[in-house]
Amino acid sequence: MVLSQRRKQTSPPFSYKSPSARPSWSRRKRSFQQWLFDLAIAALSVLVIGFIISAITTRSGIQLTFTSGELTDRSRMLAVPLTTDAYESSEEPTDDRIVLEVLNGIGVIGLADQFTIYLRDQGFDVVRFTNAHRFDYPRTLVINRGDDFEQARLVAQSLGLETGAVENMPDPSLQLDVTVVLGQDYATLTSYRTIMARIR
Repeated sequence: MVLSQRRKQTSPPFSYKSPSARPSWSRRKRSFQQWLFDLAIAALSVLVIGFIISAITTRSGIQLTFTSGELTDRSRMLAVPLTTDAYESSEEPTDDRIVLEVLNGIGVIGLADQFTIYLRDQGFDVVRFTNAHRFDYPRTLVINRGDDFEQARLVAQSLGLETGAVENMPDPSLQLDVTVVLGQDYATLTSYRTIMARIR
Protein backbone atom coordinates (compact mmCIF):
# COMPACT_ATOMS: atom_id res chain seq x y z
CA MET A 1 0.00 0.00 0.00
CA VAL A 2 2.81 2.37 0.83
CA LEU A 3 4.61 1.44 -2.41
CA SER A 4 1.60 2.28 -4.55
CA GLN A 5 1.26 5.67 -2.88
CA ARG A 6 4.94 6.51 -3.56
CA ARG A 7 4.49 5.66 -7.22
CA LYS A 8 1.54 7.98 -7.44
CA GLN A 9 3.54 10.77 -5.84
CA THR A 10 6.66 10.40 -8.02
CA SER A 11 4.99 9.89 -11.41
CA PRO A 12 4.93 13.17 -13.41
CA PRO A 13 1.57 14.54 -14.38
CA PHE A 14 0.67 13.83 -18.00
CA SER A 15 -0.63 16.67 -20.11
CA TYR A 16 -1.05 16.99 -23.91
CA LYS A 17 -0.78 20.29 -25.74
CA SER A 18 -1.45 20.64 -29.42
CA PRO A 19 1.56 21.92 -31.49
CA SER A 20 -0.72 24.50 -33.08
CA ALA A 21 -1.77 25.86 -29.73
CA ARG A 22 1.51 27.79 -29.26
CA PRO A 23 3.11 28.89 -32.62
CA SER A 24 6.90 28.92 -32.72
CA TRP A 25 8.44 32.43 -32.95
CA SER A 26 11.53 31.08 -34.69
CA ARG A 27 9.30 29.54 -37.37
CA ARG A 28 7.58 32.89 -37.94
CA LYS A 29 10.95 34.62 -38.16
CA ARG A 30 12.26 32.13 -40.71
CA SER A 31 9.11 32.51 -42.81
CA PHE A 32 9.44 36.33 -42.83
CA GLN A 33 13.14 36.14 -43.72
CA GLN A 34 12.37 33.77 -46.62
CA TRP A 35 9.72 36.19 -47.90
CA LEU A 36 12.19 39.09 -47.79
CA PHE A 37 14.80 36.98 -49.58
CA ASP A 38 12.35 36.03 -52.37
CA LEU A 39 11.34 39.68 -52.77
CA ALA A 40 14.99 40.77 -53.05
CA ILE A 41 15.70 38.09 -55.68
CA ALA A 42 12.68 39.18 -57.73
CA ALA A 43 13.70 42.85 -57.60
CA LEU A 44 17.28 42.00 -58.57
CA SER A 45 16.05 39.90 -61.50
CA VAL A 46 13.98 42.81 -62.82
CA LEU A 47 16.97 45.15 -62.56
CA VAL A 48 19.27 42.72 -64.37
CA ILE A 49 16.77 42.16 -67.19
CA GLY A 50 16.27 45.90 -67.58
CA PHE A 51 20.02 46.48 -67.69
CA ILE A 52 20.50 43.79 -70.36
CA ILE A 53 17.74 45.22 -72.56
CA SER A 54 19.12 48.74 -72.16
CA ALA A 55 22.64 47.58 -72.99
CA ILE A 56 21.51 45.70 -76.11
CA THR A 57 19.48 48.57 -77.54
CA THR A 58 22.15 51.16 -76.72
CA ARG A 59 24.99 49.07 -78.11
CA SER A 60 23.25 48.18 -81.35
CA GLY A 61 22.31 51.79 -82.10
CA ILE A 62 19.25 50.67 -84.07
CA GLN A 63 16.15 52.83 -83.87
CA LEU A 64 13.19 50.52 -83.44
CA THR A 65 10.66 53.20 -84.30
CA PHE A 66 11.93 53.64 -87.86
CA THR A 67 11.60 50.67 -90.18
CA SER A 68 11.47 52.09 -93.70
CA GLY A 69 14.56 51.51 -95.82
CA GLU A 70 13.54 53.91 -98.55
CA LEU A 71 15.16 57.29 -99.04
CA THR A 72 11.91 59.19 -99.16
CA ASP A 73 12.83 61.60 -96.39
CA ARG A 74 16.45 62.47 -97.03
CA SER A 75 16.76 64.91 -94.17
CA ARG A 76 15.92 62.16 -91.67
CA MET A 77 17.88 59.46 -93.47
CA LEU A 78 21.02 61.56 -93.46
CA ALA A 79 20.88 62.43 -89.78
CA VAL A 80 23.71 60.18 -88.68
CA PRO A 81 24.84 60.91 -85.11
CA LEU A 82 27.80 58.94 -83.86
CA THR A 83 27.77 56.06 -81.42
CA THR A 84 29.98 55.91 -78.36
CA ASP A 85 32.33 53.52 -80.20
CA ALA A 86 33.72 56.26 -82.41
CA TYR A 87 37.41 56.45 -83.06
CA GLU A 88 38.68 59.98 -83.40
CA SER A 89 42.13 61.08 -84.41
CA SER A 90 43.84 63.21 -81.78
CA GLU A 91 45.73 65.16 -84.43
CA GLU A 92 44.38 68.40 -85.81
CA PRO A 93 44.50 68.71 -89.62
CA THR A 94 47.54 70.76 -90.55
CA ASP A 95 47.14 70.96 -94.33
CA ASP A 96 44.51 71.49 -97.00
CA ARG A 97 43.50 67.86 -97.29
CA ILE A 98 39.79 67.04 -97.33
CA VAL A 99 38.69 66.20 -93.78
CA LEU A 100 36.08 63.47 -93.52
CA GLU A 101 34.46 60.79 -91.38
CA VAL A 102 33.48 57.25 -92.39
CA LEU A 103 30.31 55.70 -90.95
CA ASN A 104 29.40 52.03 -91.17
CA GLY A 105 25.75 52.01 -92.26
CA ILE A 106 25.21 48.24 -92.50
CA GLY A 107 26.94 46.75 -89.46
CA VAL A 108 29.63 44.68 -91.20
CA ILE A 109 32.45 44.39 -88.68
CA GLY A 110 35.61 46.27 -89.66
CA LEU A 111 34.08 47.84 -92.79
CA ALA A 112 34.60 51.47 -91.76
CA ASP A 113 38.18 50.64 -90.77
CA GLN A 114 38.95 49.14 -94.20
CA PHE A 115 37.55 52.11 -96.08
CA THR A 116 39.37 54.49 -93.75
CA ILE A 117 42.70 52.92 -94.68
CA TYR A 118 41.80 53.12 -98.37
CA LEU A 119 40.77 56.79 -98.21
CA ARG A 120 43.88 57.73 -96.27
CA ASP A 121 45.96 56.03 -98.93
CA GLN A 122 44.13 58.23 -101.45
CA GLY A 123 45.28 61.34 -99.58
CA PHE A 124 42.13 62.16 -97.57
CA ASP A 125 42.29 63.07 -93.91
CA VAL A 126 39.90 60.66 -92.14
CA VAL A 127 39.63 61.95 -88.59
CA ARG A 128 36.81 59.68 -87.40
CA PHE A 129 35.36 56.28 -88.28
CA THR A 130 32.55 54.52 -86.44
CA ASN A 131 29.06 53.02 -86.81
CA ALA A 132 26.07 54.98 -88.04
CA HIS A 133 23.12 55.07 -85.63
CA ARG A 134 21.39 52.37 -87.69
CA PHE A 135 22.41 49.65 -90.13
CA ASP A 136 19.79 49.78 -92.91
CA TYR A 137 21.37 52.07 -95.50
CA PRO A 138 20.65 50.52 -98.92
CA ARG A 139 23.38 52.48 -100.72
CA THR A 140 26.59 54.31 -99.96
CA LEU A 141 26.29 58.07 -99.54
CA VAL A 142 28.75 60.93 -99.64
CA ILE A 143 27.51 63.99 -97.77
CA ASN A 144 28.97 67.44 -98.17
CA ARG A 145 29.40 69.08 -94.74
CA GLY A 146 31.36 72.18 -95.71
CA ASP A 147 30.98 75.03 -98.15
CA ASP A 148 32.79 73.36 -101.07
CA PHE A 149 30.57 70.80 -102.79
CA GLU A 150 33.41 69.84 -105.12
CA GLN A 151 35.25 68.18 -102.23
CA ALA A 152 32.38 65.73 -101.77
CA ARG A 153 32.46 64.98 -105.50
CA LEU A 154 36.17 64.14 -105.27
CA VAL A 155 35.55 61.72 -102.39
CA ALA A 156 32.69 60.05 -104.30
CA GLN A 157 34.88 59.71 -107.39
CA SER A 158 37.64 58.11 -105.33
CA LEU A 159 35.19 55.57 -103.93
CA GLY A 160 33.79 54.76 -107.36
CA LEU A 161 30.42 56.39 -106.78
CA GLU A 162 28.34 58.37 -109.23
CA THR A 163 27.50 62.02 -108.69
CA GLY A 164 23.93 61.10 -107.73
CA ALA A 165 25.25 59.54 -104.50
CA VAL A 166 26.45 62.94 -103.26
CA GLU A 167 24.19 64.90 -100.90
CA ASN A 168 24.59 68.52 -99.86
CA MET A 169 23.98 68.95 -96.11
CA PRO A 170 26.43 71.53 -94.73
CA ASP A 171 26.98 71.40 -90.97
CA PRO A 172 29.81 73.60 -89.66
CA SER A 173 29.40 72.18 -86.13
CA LEU A 174 30.88 68.85 -87.29
CA GLN A 175 34.14 70.51 -88.35
CA LEU A 176 34.26 68.20 -91.35
CA ASP A 177 34.29 68.58 -95.11
CA VAL A 178 32.62 65.27 -95.96
CA THR A 179 30.75 62.38 -94.35
CA VAL A 180 30.83 58.93 -95.99
CA VAL A 181 28.05 56.47 -95.03
CA LEU A 182 28.75 52.94 -96.25
CA GLY A 183 25.62 51.16 -97.51
CA GLN A 184 24.63 47.71 -98.69
CA ASP A 185 26.12 48.33 -102.14
CA TYR A 186 29.68 48.64 -100.76
CA ALA A 187 30.83 45.40 -102.42
CA THR A 188 30.02 46.80 -105.89
CA LEU A 189 32.34 49.79 -105.49
CA THR A 190 35.67 49.84 -107.33
CA SER A 191 37.29 51.04 -104.11
CA TYR A 192 36.16 47.87 -102.32
CA ARG A 193 37.69 45.70 -105.04
CA THR A 194 40.94 47.57 -104.50
CA ILE A 195 40.68 46.96 -100.75
CA MET A 196 40.10 43.23 -101.25
CA ALA A 197 43.01 42.97 -103.71
CA ARG A 198 45.30 44.56 -101.15
CA ILE A 199 44.17 42.17 -98.40
CA ARG A 200 44.78 39.12 -100.55
